[in-house]
Amino acid sequence: MNRAALLLAAGLTSATCGGGPASGPAVPAPPGTAGNVSGTLTATVEGGPVAGASLSASGTTVRTAADGSFALNLPEGEHRLVISGPGLVERVTGIRAPSTGLALDVIREDGPWTLEFYREVARNGAGGGDLEPLRRWNEEPVFFIDTRPEAATGDAIPEAIVAFVRDAIGETVRLLTGNRLQGDQVFATGNPPPDMTPGTVILRWSADEVSEFAPGADAFAYRVGGPANVVVFRHLEETWAVHHEIGHVLGLYHPLGGYRPSHMWYSGVLEPPHFTTWDIFHAQVLYARPEGNTDVDVDPMGFVAGAPSGAARPPSRTSPVTGFSR
Repeated sequence: MNRAALLLAAGLTSATCGGGPASGPAVPAPPGTAGNVSGTLTATVEGGPVAGASLSASGTTVRTAADGSFALNLPEGEHRLVISGPGLVERVTGIRAPSTGLALDVIREDGPWTLEFYREVARNGAGGGDLEPLRRWNEEPVFFIDTRPEAATGDAIPEAIVAFVRDAIGETVRLLTGNRLQGDQVFATGNPPPDMTPGTVILRWSADEVSEFAPGADAFAYRVGGPANVVVFRHLEETWAVHHEIGHVLGLYHPLGGYRPSHMWYSGVLEPPHFTTWDIFHAQVLYARPEGNTDVDVDPMGFVAGAPSGAARPPSRTSPVTGFSR
């Protein structure tokens, strides 16, 4: 396995609901103030309370207290909520009144956050054009490692390779999703389900398939993001690309602009799992938002924070294949 090759990446990638602050001055919620919508605001990745943020909905505006708590009095029903403030990325989401114990979060602009990098790695913004909404998994993927002999050579898939792929899946999924997903449903089998079966990711070795769909690449993923995917390696020696391809499976694109070092394009960390601080931070932001969230931080219409139904899903479309080469 050529570790120097881990620093190079090439291939093909595919790849608003709006709202503004309500009018009226923002006033702190007095201690003990009751409201039919209440909860706490925290930082998206780092955690911890966010004080002094403005929360506006349907003509009512309040600020969060020192412990991040807030209370809004709103008419019964659904509302669009705008969260804003100095040093924060404005977020637009949906809430329902009444609702108590609501957990909301907002992205801080300091630290690793880089809007340009996020637009490229999470929203396929490289090269201009319309930004994609997030394409994340909303449930645990089930991974199938295809243990049938390598198509081009007839060589058996060694147990060491299976173990390497299994470990890479779990490590990458936990790291990039901030432990929201575990990547612990992994099966090695000679009889995997059909390609693109909903909820599944199949990994296999086929030089002919890579040559046909991603010429020049060492491996490729059929699409970016869920809810189904296939990863194909050219030969056994190209299995080192698994962390990168799982990045695509989880919804990451190639950040072609080079705003930050990234394992998803040209540069990364030599030792597995290879992802940089920026890769990890922005991937975890992706997994703190519902599918369909779009630029800058706008949740889709129909999404209600804290509701068990989760995100409204945009129409699904398959992206062109995404490859990774030396």
